[in-house]
This record gives sequence, C-alpha cells and structure tokens, in this order.
Amino acid sequence: MILRQMLGYIPVNLANIIISFGTIAILTRLLDGAEFGRYALAIAGMHFIHMVVFTWIEAAMVRFYASAARRGEIASHLKTSYITATVMGIIGLPILLALIYVMPLGQTMKTLLGFAFASTCLSLIYNIGIEAHKAAHRIGRYSAIYTTQSLLGFSVGIILILVTPLREVAPFIGIVAGTVLALIVDIPFMIKRMTGGKFEKSRARAYFAYGMPICLSLMLSYTLSQGDLVFIKYFMGDLSVGEYNAGYNLANRSLDVLFVWIAMAVTPIAITTLEQDGLEKTKEILKSYGEFLLLIILPAATGIALVAEPAGFILGESVRAQAVSIMPWIAFAGVMNGFITYYAQRAFMLSRKTGTLAATMVLPVLINVGLNIWLIPIHGLMGAVWATLVAYGVGLVLSLVIARRSFPIPLPIKALMQCIFASLVMAGIVNALPASMDAWPDLAELLLKAGVGAVTYAIVAFAINAANCRKIVTGFLDKIKGRAQTSTSEAV
Repeated sequence: MILRQMLGYIPVNLANIIISFGTIAILTRLLDGAEFGRYALAIAGMHFIHMVVFTWIEAAMVRFYASAARRGEIASHLKTSYITATVMGIIGLPILLALIYVMPLGQTMKTLLGFAFASTCLSLIYNIGIEAHKAAHRIGRYSAIYTTQSLLGFSVGIILILVTPLREVAPFIGIVAGTVLALIVDIPFMIKRMTGGKFEKSRARAYFAYGMPICLSLMLSYTLSQGDLVFIKYFMGDLSVGEYNAGYNLANRSLDVLFVWIAMAVTPIAITTLEQDGLEKTKEILKSYGEFLLLIILPAATGIALVAEPAGFILGESVRAQAVSIMPWIAFAGVMNGFITYYAQRAFMLSRKTGTLAATMVLPVLINVGLNIWLIPIHGLMGAVWATLVAYGVGLVLSLVIARRSFPIPLPIKALMQCIFASLVMAGIVNALPASMDAWPDLAELLLKAGVGAVTYAIVAFAINAANCRKIVTGFLDKIKGRAQTSTSEAV
C-alpha cells in the first residue's frame, strides 16, 4: 500500500528534487556567497513565520478531513478552513510588514523579508487546497497542482535573476507568481466542494486547539534546524551563512525529499485507517512505515557521507569548500531530524494530543542555542554542526519516549540493526575502491561510488531481509506480473 501511494507522488517528488538541487546548484552560482546567505536568512524567516502563525489551520485540514468525511461535513470543514486562512492572510500581511519596518535591519534585508512574508501569506490559502487534496487521496490533482506551482515559481525566480537587477529578491517573486496561477486553477474546484457548507466558529476553535501546539512544536523544530544561521551570521557574517546553508541543504534536503515523499504517502492512509479500522490496523501501517523509512533513509545518509567530496561540484565555487566539509555530519543529523518530524511526531497527530508536542523540543533547542554560542566562536562552522548533532540526538530520544505515551507507535529495532549492518557493509565496499578514482571527474566518481554503494546495499539488505524488504520486492513483482497477464488476456 505504501509503495503504491508513493508511486502516485512521483511527479511531486521529481519537482522537489529539481527545485531542491536546482536552488543549490543555480543560486550558488548566480548569487555571490553573501547574497545567497541573505536569501537563506529570508527563506528561514519566511518558513519560521509561516510555522508560528499559519500552520495550525493546515494541520487541522489534514487531521480532521477523514472524520468530517465520515460525518458528511466536508463542505463545512472546507469552508471553515478557507475562510479562516483567508482572514489570517489578509490581517497577517500588514502586521508582518509593520514588524519588518520597525526591525533594525538594512534596507536590502527588509525588502527581502517583505516579499518573503507576502508570499507566505498567499501560500497559506494555496496550502489549504493542497492539504485537502492530499487528505482526500486526490493524488493526481495534488501532484499536478503542486508540481506546476513549484516548477513555475522556481523558473520565474531564476529568469528574474538573469534579466533583472532583483538578485536575491527574485525567487520570492517567483513563488508569488506560481501560487497565484495555482489558486486561479484550484479555487473554483474547491468552491464547488464548499457548496452547502457553513463557517462554524466552534469548528475553527477546535482546529486552533489542535493545531496551535503543532505550530509551537514546528517553531521549535525549525529553530533547532535553522537557528544556527542566526548565530553564524552574528559571529561569522553573510558569506559563512551561505557556506553553511549550501552544505546543510545539499545533505539534508537530499534526505528530506525522501522523508517527505514517504510521509506524504503514509500520513493520509494512517489517519483514514485510524478513523475507519481502528488502532491495531494503524499500528501495522506505522510499523511498516518505520521499517521502510529505515530501509531507504539510512543508506541514503551513508551514501551522502561517502560521496560528499565529488558531490561538491553541484555547488558554486564561492561556498563549495566549507559546504563540502560539513556534509557528512549533516547527513546523519538529517536522519535524526527526519525521524523526529516524520515518525515520532505522527504519534501526537494521530492521538490528537498535540499539547505535549512542543514540550519535546524545548530541551533540544536550549541545548542547540547554548552549544552554538559556545562552539561557533571557537570552531566556526563545525561548531554549529556539533551543536546540531547533539541537539538532534537528545531530541530524537525525548520525542520517541514522550510520543509513545500518547500513541503506541512501534519501535522497529530489528529493522534498525539490519539496515545499519547493510549500510556499514556498503561503506566498507565503497571505501575499498581504488584511491586513483580521486583523479576522475567529480561526476564520474560520484556516479560510480553511488552505483557500487546502491548495488552492495541492495544485495546485503535482500540477503538478510532487512526491514522485511523481500516482501516488498516480491509483492511489487507480483503486481507487475499480474498486470502483464491481465493485459495479455485482454489483448487476446
């Protein structure tokens, strides 16, 4: 079931891959290191504000969709969510612009943040529809709209950098352009589904009570993952921000695309199953989900660590050397971050006990802030890396312990051990490749090491049945064989 859903989201994740790596590869070349550093800070500020102020209504759209469908209240669910989001966006924008005006920032940064905050207010309304499509399992429509909006926004931003003097402001104008087009296409479709529904204050209050703790948790999580940039900016300057962000994103976004892809497919299934089939069936799905995450993510992180040096060709020269040096460490920090966000925190969402969600992140954030202040002045960018690793380690343990008090989320320990073993064998084989390969072109070295590593991991994982992968492979092959037989019989 998980694999089938993932196949439906292939266009979305191809778009995410293009944008994630395109942003790093292109922007680090078109913008100088300082400009890219300011862009990174503006992106971080945009996401932070969105999480703190707006995410609660998006989270409620996903979590309450299945129960509203079961009770025949979809129209009211949608209308309440859309009206709430629209009002928040309209009221929020002038408040955010006023906040920017009074902040002690340079004019360039104020302009950047102005466009960034305008785009996030507009994106809120777009996100309500996107989350509704995902919750309703309208995978085709979700993929088409999301992919178009993402690629159009990215393309417009790059074109504007090339033909205008907008520089680091251009990507945010691109986001606005893509979002406006998506809304023009999607709003009429959603209005039809709101027919007969009504805005209900009690429903909005329930959504706020559920979603606001998620906002607080996301705020803390994002502070944990991106707060380093503020301290690097303070202690080391814009160029160092660009270097750190480039390396962080190249390593972490590679994993994040996988986490999002798998979670995107599983989360609606888990919610619908809990509402319709009960706890035991949901636990089975979550167990398979956790095992599948380990099967895919651990070798991916190991691979990033192994090929960090040749993968550096993706980055612009102004940020490359320092970025490459932190990538292996950030890859494993990204594993911990992903399991906090996309596995442990699912327990709070499913149980609706989001009140304790934020509490799991307070200690890791405090540890991260304290270690950044202590280590960055001494060790530079590596100080920020070590602070991140320690904070994520504490956060993962704390999240799993507290999460299991809210919902019996499985701990796939056996699968973890199997996948670690297969990843270690892969690392040994790749490291045993001839040292003369270092003289090869970076792309050739990257492709060969990645290919050898992937084949080695696949063989070992299948041999020891890591994370029950044989069942996944044989099930997939049986479906292909069944479809081929069906096609043959229909042709006859």
